Amino acid sequence: MSIADYMNLPYDLSGSLSKNRFRNELLWGLKRIFEIYKSGKDFTAVFDYKCDVELHIEDNQFEFYQLKTQNDNGTYTVNNLIKANKSGDSVLGKLYLLKYGKTGTENDDVLVALVSNAPFNDNAKVHTDIEKLDFLSIDNLAFTKIKDTVTQELKKANTINLKNTFFIRTSMDLINPEKTLIGELSIFFEEIFNSEAKKINSLYRLLYSEISTRASYELRIIDYDELLKRKGISRSELTQLLRKYIDHTDTAISKAKEFISLNYSDNFKMKVDLNSALNQILILLPESKVMQRIEKSIVDFINQNIEHFPNNEREIVDLISANIEDEIPIEMKSSEVKMLIIVTLKKFEEGMYEKPNY
Repeated sequence: MSIADYMNLPYDLSGSLSKNRFRNELLWGLKRIFEIYKSGKDFTAVFDYKCDVELHIEDNQFEFYQLKTQNDNGTYTVNNLIKANKSGDSVLGKLYLLKYGKTGTENDDVLVALVSNAPFNDNAKVHTDIEKLDFLSIDNLAFTKIKDTVTQELKKANTINLKNTFFIRTSMDLINPEKTLIGELSIFFEEIFNSEAKKINSLYRLLYSEISTRASYELRIIDYDELLKRKGISRSELTQLLRKYIDHTDTAISKAKEFISLNYSDNFKMKVDLNSALNQILILLPESKVMQRIEKSIVDFINQNIEHFPNNEREIVDLISANIEDEIPIEMKSSEVKMLIIVTLKKFEEGMYEKPNY
């Protein structure tokens, strides 16, 4: 889908305009962000604009998610999906319209999905054993009924094909999602940064606030870049939020900064270089396999040689640097190597690495 096609899609600000407040359902979007962040893809998550949650992914890939909660123990039926409201719109019809650009051609590559806490019932089977149900795989009678009804609703000459259209049953509590999401956030943080998050509730509130701000912006936006800025959170923005959080809560990072101040007080240029390198380490380490490999080598060297380390910490840094120089890629600055060693030493002091079995 082109950017021009996307901007021409109908937009839905009714939630923002009528309530101007954050809806608990949108926290599911944060869960989806955790998943795509770990994939390494560049993205921006947009909240409450064309639909509840959107992912704008690199190479002009789009995903649209609409959330529907149920308070009872029932199922989500075909009728729930295609029944028209007073305006003539069905849940799936309104969502499926987002697959069409200005030319009126159906975009098969655009993903649309209805997300619910209830299993989908296609009249032949209740799909309790699958999280992401492809509509191409449901009962044939239900499949045909959905296609014909939505095609008629959208007034399309050609019958819709339902490609890349899904029903997602989430185990997340969509009525009170906080507890589930805090657990997801804790796991995500540990996987990305290889350490437990301190003050996890504070981090949750920070992300909650950021999403709330985006979701409640209620003015129409013409410019695409402005839209991403006002209504979305990008991968780089999330990385910056996490880095700021670490700066304020990780004692190892605080100790690394203290180390710079105490040991390089007589060298202003070195202090500037090391502080800049620290910022780079915090941004790159969660994603750089090369940097993670070097970090592991530093930890292994500390475990194997700590009994013979000199007392002076600067000498320890130099000793480690000399012993891992063969592993350092040519594009990595010496200040970044030094800072990675310092950060690893401070994490080691805090007991943030598992002890070896030998």
